[in-house]
Amino acid sequence: MNLKTVLGGCIGVASIMLVGCGGGEGDPSPSPDVNDPPPSSGVNNVTLGGTAAKGIINGGNVLAEELAANGSVVNSVGTTTTAADGRYTLTIDDDYTGGPIKVTISADENTQMKCDVPSGCGMRTDDIADNDNVIDFSEWYKPGSLTMMALVAEAVANDTISVSITPYTHLAARRAMADGSLTTAGIDNANSEVSNLLGDGGINILSTQPLDVTDEAAITGGSATEIAYAALSAAIAVQADTSGGNPDINAVLETLWGSFTDGTIVADDDGTAMDSSTISLQEIVNGATSVFAQMNIADTSNTLTSLQAAIDAVTGGGSVDPDPGPDTGDTALEKVKAFVGDVRTWGTVIEEETRVKGDAFSTQVELAATAADSSVSVMAGPAIRSAIVAVFRRLTHTTATELSDDAYKTSASDNPQFESGSITHSGGVVTITDGVIDGVTINLSVQLPDNESTASSNLTATINSATLRSASTDITINNGTIDAALLSPYFVDYAAIDMGTAAQPDISGGSINLNAELTQKQDDLGVALASPVTFAGTLLTTLVNAVKNETTGELSWLTPATLSMTGNISDTNGNSFDASLTANISNADSFIPVTMPGTDADIVVEDTDNWLAATIGLNFVLQLDGLPEASVNISGDRTAFDTGTATVTIIYGVRKIVIAGAFSDEISTGSVTITNQDGVSMSIAGADFDALTGDIEYNGQVYGSIAELDNGLTKISYIDGTFETF
Repeated sequence: MNLKTVLGGCIGVASIMLVGCGGGEGDPSPSPDVNDPPPSSGVNNVTLGGTAAKGIINGGNVLAEELAANGSVVNSVGTTTTAADGRYTLTIDDDYTGGPIKVTISADENTQMKCDVPSGCGMRTDDIADNDNVIDFSEWYKPGSLTMMALVAEAVANDTISVSITPYTHLAARRAMADGSLTTAGIDNANSEVSNLLGDGGINILSTQPLDVTDEAAITGGSATEIAYAALSAAIAVQADTSGGNPDINAVLETLWGSFTDGTIVADDDGTAMDSSTISLQEIVNGATSVFAQMNIADTSNTLTSLQAAIDAVTGGGSVDPDPGPDTGDTALEKVKAFVGDVRTWGTVIEEETRVKGDAFSTQVELAATAADSSVSVMAGPAIRSAIVAVFRRLTHTTATELSDDAYKTSASDNPQFESGSITHSGGVVTITDGVIDGVTINLSVQLPDNESTASSNLTATINSATLRSASTDITINNGTIDAALLSPYFVDYAAIDMGTAAQPDISGGSINLNAELTQKQDDLGVALASPVTFAGTLLTTLVNAVKNETTGELSWLTPATLSMTGNISDTNGNSFDASLTANISNADSFIPVTMPGTDADIVVEDTDNWLAATIGLNFVLQLDGLPEASVNISGDRTAFDTGTATVTIIYGVRKIVIAGAFSDEISTGSVTITNQDGVSMSIAGADFDALTGDIEYNGQVYGSIAELDNGLTKISYIDGTFETF
């Protein structure tokens, strides 16, 4: 995946649409606003839909009710049940008159819930067949008593509103109903406040669809935000009491509400008197982290990182106090116009700043993308991998010291081989000197385990120092560890190794944890960069799927399953910023690299039928003149050999802009959608984006249209007769 292309495509489209200045007003007497107070007759054609999850709820009873201002029920306006994936669709009855809507999910004797707690969900008390009666992760169980709700401020005719039902929508509903007076602004504030409680991952608690974290296919097909939302929802059940058998969800929801009644939540209550009676933000983060560990993936949305930063910023047992968005309580059209203003401001200022400062923003993006792209390819590439294989192969019967000897060939003869260099062993230290493979020169000093010790499950090597040098990239490793997972215990006997009689360890995978500096000296085409880019920080990757040579039985391939980088990205021109990268390879367990038959070519890692299914997230902070500091998250999902989707999320204060698009063979294609914290969306159509057309929607209704004028400007026309030109 070319992260630079993904980012450039999304930002490029936004810049094309947003550059320029000027605006216009049409008819000063607008037509009636569609958000005028509803008439006393019914509001027709309103549809609600979403996902009920704590975990996924199958066969849950969904009830929609219209509420009066005091919170009492005016009418029951629709019912349905959830499907096996937790989703539901509900058409509101025509006797709905436009007031607040409470959507409640409850359980009966047929309702089932998916256990999404890594440690399990207690003992089974239902009639579902189970050999051990323990409710393990990913198993269905009957939750018994369960009630969760969500609140929608209002709906108008023809609205299509996304309403998920989760512990967090329940929390927001309790918050909005606490004072006994329901208003549009109060409900919007509560939903926005709890959304912002969940950090900088861009989660809207109503519109984001949590997915099934126990289903690998759902995880692979889901967005980074959907995965994070599901993990945070699962984190609530981690706190639930299972002494009665399965988790008491209603009780833990009540505890969550009691921990947030004043609109704040304790950052960390560990070791305090309130620990057993409240849920802290740290406990939620810890629970979600355990879910990600169970899924064996990293959080590419930056949600957990931003939450942890908020926790760490609080001292002395203090609390985190999320603010609601700035446009809560506004009419739909007002929200739409505010959204366009935000997008226009960011686009215009970014464009002006990049012109004035020598393309500063593009340079930062280029630095991040280049470093991230090269880091993934190098750390997962044949040079470092072959060096690791060679180090662990030192724990075999061979006594060869030249890397070009057959004993150190990494696999079949048509795959990358060490062309020269030496490898020696003394007192548990393995040293590679001037090892050359695939154009990379490697010098490496590694401390292996103690002599005559037995490694039961892992062989761990400590890197004392290392350098990898090539025409395009330099890596300096200051220190780190290489950990190999064993299928069976291994006895370390260096005397036997030196005599050539030692057994070979049976390795299934492992991990690499490095403190390193990586410098990219060339671009993707091999052209020298005028200002080389350096990443300095920590790199952690997990390796799985050990592939062995069919003839010798020796290890020849390990696939990276996850990668994380946290540190500083800089160039020689003085540009510098902190960033973090996370990457997941969802098919790492099954991926096998292909080779080019009948040639002496390098490993052909991928082809159109066999490619690494990667998800990448890049996070950094952006500061431009005239704008508040913004956190930026770029996430990309590879959907085929040369296609994928990408999302850029810019969060500044309590405002958010999300740009989502697609790419194919390094060219942006399809459509791009821009959304904000209120759920307003701007959809841009056109395969090549030369002609900008599209709509601006809120709750499924069009409130503005986008058209390109003959003079090259873009015009947005609103339903009240006003317009803007860009």
